[in-house]
Amino acid sequence: MKTGSWIVIILLLAGPLGASSPDSTPVLLDQVPINQLRNVLKGYNGDWRHDSDSFKGVPEPVINTIPADAPRLALPDPGERPLPVDFHDLLANRRSVRDFSSIPITAHDLALLLWSAQGVSARMEGKSFRTAPSAGGRYPLETHVVARRVEGVSPGLYRYDPETHSLVGPRSPAGGDAGLVAACYGSEPVANAAAVVVWSAIPRRTEWKYTYTSHRMIAMEAGHACQNASLAAVALGLGACPLLSYHQSALDRWLGLDGDNEFAMYVLALGKPATK
Repeated sequence: MKTGSWIVIILLLAGPLGASSPDSTPVLLDQVPINQLRNVLKGYNGDWRHDSDSFKGVPEPVINTIPADAPRLALPDPGERPLPVDFHDLLANRRSVRDFSSIPITAHDLALLLWSAQGVSARMEGKSFRTAPSAGGRYPLETHVVARRVEGVSPGLYRYDPETHSLVGPRSPAGGDAGLVAACYGSEPVANAAAVVVWSAIPRRTEWKYTYTSHRMIAMEAGHACQNASLAAVALGLGACPLLSYHQSALDRWLGLDGDNEFAMYVLALGKPATK
């Protein structure tokens, strides 16, 4: 997959909280030696726990920041759609689909896809558990949904609320649909998809507990969520194409994110596969 020109705000490389240029100007990825970039994926040889804000007694950041009174569109119960799928076939048939038809997907399809990626699967002792694993239950990912051709869902940009299994929105970002496609370098799957899911990261949620080991965990979690959604797409007879082909700051602006405390991580284009 082609990667965009990501900006490293915190590099986590040399010292406890990473390194940047002497004047604190953000460092571009192509300015960092490859062997240092690899450190983001590696474990840490010391004990990071005493450096965490969790250990120091700093109050933890709120995980669900969606206002309780935000307008919502309730999604169908994901359990209402029976899926008699052989697990071996599910894995064997997972492929990136880049050509989509103009046929809409259903609200039930979207509901199951979103629940598979980040939905609440259980609640115990006041804590929610989701379908994809998260280190320490910190859940740093937010799920944004661009609905185009989804039956029963008005076109627009939504945010998925796992706690209520609903879509918050819609809103219309500046630049409209063309702005999203431009931010993804004119990607055909993004341009033709019935719906596009973008996961963003709020690193502070995980950094509070795991400090400078957090960022490898966040990257892993984006992979967990996207794979769950990709397998759900196969089970539903849909096509899915995971993408990292986007311009970081352009996509962040389109989504209305500040690009520092929250930024885009992963894109998934969805739709009915085009007939050949």
